[in-house]
Amino acid sequence: MATTPWHLFRSDLTIYSNVWSANAGGTPQGNSAATLTATVRCWMQPVSAGDGLVYGRDTTTQVYDVFCAPTDTTGAAWDCSPRDRILIDGTRYRAMGKPRDMVSLGVVKVMQVEVDTN
Repeated sequence: MATTPWHLFRSDLTIYSNVWSANAGGTPQGNSAATLTATVRCWMQPVSAGDGLVYGRDTTTQVYDVFCAPTDTTGAAWDCSPRDRILIDGTRYRAMGKPRDMVSLGVVKVMQVEVDTN
């Protein structure tokens, strides 16, 4: 049975979901408020220039593969979206899609992030 390689996850990934206020009709308006959603152990590595070319990405941007534990620090399942704010060791990143189960065993989730320059 496969197990999560906890010894590889040396960094903390913190997810803040953006919650927008809405008017009476339900249309989002105003500023968003970031709410702490989860803290997850992770390990990240830069995407190679070759990967960038294969996937049609600009290879000059700082894109990383992030390998994450399938549960957060409380043991609960977690998820995030490109709208959420992500902090890894104090640096802000933007998710490039949703995390996916790397080997379909529920052992490691993988996602790609880029440095958030906004």
